[in-house]
Amino acid sequence: MIARKHPHRRARRARKLLPLSAAALTGVALASGSPEASAYDDVQGLRSVDLVETTHQIDLAVDHGHASLVVRRTVFNGGPRHDQATFFLPMPEGAVATSLASLGVKDGHPFWFRGELMEAEAAAAKYQELTGVGGFYPKDPALLSWRHQGLLALQVFPCAPDQPKTVEYTLRLPTTYRGGRHHLRLPRLGTETLSPVVMLSPARKGDQLFVAGRPVQAGAALALTAEETEIALAPRATREIEGALAAVPVGKERSLVQFQFDTPAKLSELPRNARVVVVIDGSRSLSEEKGKAGIAAVKAYLGHLPDALVQVITFDRVVRPQPGGFVSSAAARSTLDRLTLEPRNGSRLDDALARADALLAGFPRSLPRRIVVVTDLLTRSTLTPDRVGALVKKSGALVHVGLPSEGAPELARDDEHAWAAPIRATGGLIWRASTSQEAEDAAEMRRVYEEWARPVRLDKVAVEVSGFALEEGGFPEQLPEGEGVEHHGIHAAKGPVTEVALRGELWASPVRKVLRPEVAHGKLWSALVFGSNLLGDLSEEEMMPLAMRGGAVSPVTSYLAIEPGVRPSTEGIEPGEAAGGMVGAGSVGLNGFGRGMGSGGGIDPMTFLRKTLGAAFQSCPAGPRSATVTLETTLDEVVEVPAIQVDGAADAAVSRCLEEATWGLDLPFTFKAAWTSYVVRLAR
Repeated sequence: MIARKHPHRRARRARKLLPLSAAALTGVALASGSPEASAYDDVQGLRSVDLVETTHQIDLAVDHGHASLVVRRTVFNGGPRHDQATFFLPMPEGAVATSLASLGVKDGHPFWFRGELMEAEAAAAKYQELTGVGGFYPKDPALLSWRHQGLLALQVFPCAPDQPKTVEYTLRLPTTYRGGRHHLRLPRLGTETLSPVVMLSPARKGDQLFVAGRPVQAGAALALTAEETEIALAPRATREIEGALAAVPVGKERSLVQFQFDTPAKLSELPRNARVVVVIDGSRSLSEEKGKAGIAAVKAYLGHLPDALVQVITFDRVVRPQPGGFVSSAAARSTLDRLTLEPRNGSRLDDALARADALLAGFPRSLPRRIVVVTDLLTRSTLTPDRVGALVKKSGALVHVGLPSEGAPELARDDEHAWAAPIRATGGLIWRASTSQEAEDAAEMRRVYEEWARPVRLDKVAVEVSGFALEEGGFPEQLPEGEGVEHHGIHAAKGPVTEVALRGELWASPVRKVLRPEVAHGKLWSALVFGSNLLGDLSEEEMMPLAMRGGAVSPVTSYLAIEPGVRPSTEGIEPGEAAGGMVGAGSVGLNGFGRGMGSGGGIDPMTFLRKTLGAAFQSCPAGPRSATVTLETTLDEVVEVPAIQVDGAADAAVSRCLEEATWGLDLPFTFKAAWTSYVVRLAR
């Protein structure tokens, strides 16, 4: 009896290359040293070392949230016979393959034969059939198949003597959004001796490409010779929050859900020709240090409004306008440089707000109007928050109140303050305002206090998804401009996911962005899931519809490109030819690179293990009458033998015998699970 255990969430393991029996060989010989351990592509001929790659070109298009690489590669067969080219393709992180084409001839003209996405075993079997020996003229099958999440393999046969052979495949991979740009890090692609030439382009008109932080024009050529190259895309200027939602059923009451919200590089613009009244608390309760901190904050703020007209007033028990009335922003900053606060009793903040409102009421409503107050809000008890709202009704000015302190430059909104509600009603906020007057902090002061001039982040961020509840704390409460939030997961949804909503505030103004499922985005992520950390969450039954929807090479699917009429040829690969095809190679054979055909035919995995290990147990030294073998597999590979138990007293010789037999298993293609643990009980 065999018990099987399936982990609910387990990362996929890399598959090691294991020798297969002669019956499993398809004609691919590997040179010593596994290509899975290399960061470079590996290109080999089966019959001759004179089959070499001559060109490698990539058309790279960067879009919002993902990039596409159309890869075109040509080999030249300098050997005397038709040969098979084999490419081992380490994948950039997150990448998946979504197409394959082989360049052949149709009606006497060059023609691209496009690959069909097929079930992996069927594709491997068909390729093996078509590359066998027969009586027909050789034509062009090509197979692109899965090795593991970081490695694909491409087989092309036949490559004619003294002729080039060209294939093309497409990779898609996600980008990362930060700093207002979509970022892509590409490793050094290609073989150790030939790196590709990459032609860059934005997928959308008006977007700007950058390489290593420097702008480049669309159509620019890039040689990927560095170990890693940073490519970025700045979307065309907008004030809108962008996003996309994929909601794809993967099984009964389970869905693949992916969404992203990207804030623009700038959420808002600085007000132009603003009219500003600066109100500074001169009362005794505000210490000299805090008074200087408040003035420093206002100066940093005014630096962002060079075309504003500004009037400065102070208050204690009376309101004291500074001479000159409304002056330029630069002149107002000079006034603040000279301003000396003489602490006095009284905090007539209400009178100061009323005066500021009256000063601004005379300006046209088309001009931005602002009141910026620095104070400790320690005032008389009869001045309650509910009285404040009526004090700035005439001008309609937006009011910010800063509670100043000395320290590292920092602004933090205080929505829990007792005065927050009436100030929010103007569109402004109450802020905890920390400032520094040190010269080395000047740039940071300017950066921080831009937020008084315009909103630079979303606050109180919340994400709501129809159909299921997201985990608490999954998203930040603040989302700065130029940054994004992203989610992907496999969820047990109560119903179809019909929308995702992002809520937040720009200063005190509510913002809501709603996404609804997009067919194209669902197709994209049906493919990209195979390059993500969600792969281990999927059963094979769930993989197949996703792979077919997304058109992706996966553990259960491969691309097979066939020239019409192709069939076993006179130049086909002889059974066992691969075993000696590479001189001094120490080679092993692979079958379709997805899974080995093995010698077990269509036998059930449990039956195969019981039969094969049972036979091994019979041949082991006599003694124990029963034994139990525990092993783990990924696809058709044994990856662990955690336990061998024999009945009665421990018998080391029998245990060693069974362990060696288990590690030596040649599993048939019917072992298809991404990861499975088997417990095999044996008797004799």
